[in-house]
Amino acid sequence: MAAERSTAADILDAAVRVREAARGAAAGAAGTDAVLTALAEVVPYDHASLARWDPVRRRHTTLAGSYPQEATAYIETRLHRDPVFSVLRGPARGGLWLGDVPRPLLASSPGFRDVLLPLGIEDGVAQCLFAADGRYVGMLNVSARGPRRAPEPARAAAPGR
Repeated sequence: MAAERSTAADILDAAVRVREAARGAAAGAAGTDAVLTALAEVVPYDHASLARWDPVRRRHTTLAGSYPQEATAYIETRLHRDPVFSVLRGPARGGLWLGDVPRPLLASSPGFRDVLLPLGIEDGVAQCLFAADGRYVGMLNVSARGPRRAPEPARAAAPGR
């Protein structure tokens, strides 16, 4: 039990560092890459992306990311039309973990079939980001290969389970 509390406390501390990195990036005091660097302490990943939504151009713009170019292009130009996105962007939705997406919905998703599956992605989470006034402003995508899974405290930090 003490080890579990320590892990939860460590993850909470790391999550605070993510928030601080995000605030620093928003204020121009740090780069957006610092957000993904801090995030790696919360959720282990092989690829991650922080993207801003451009409502005029109707597309995402990657602020920081480690996905291959083909995956980044999908996130920027097609993800918002993927069938999984409409579920992900629901008003009451927190993060959506890959393992929680119904299999028929995954089967209909070009993003999963054509982008994540060829990368060997088996776990991850996507989280839509909203401004304080409720406007959709972008998203965070985190993907992991193999059987690695985020610790339960980290999974709890992105509600939706």
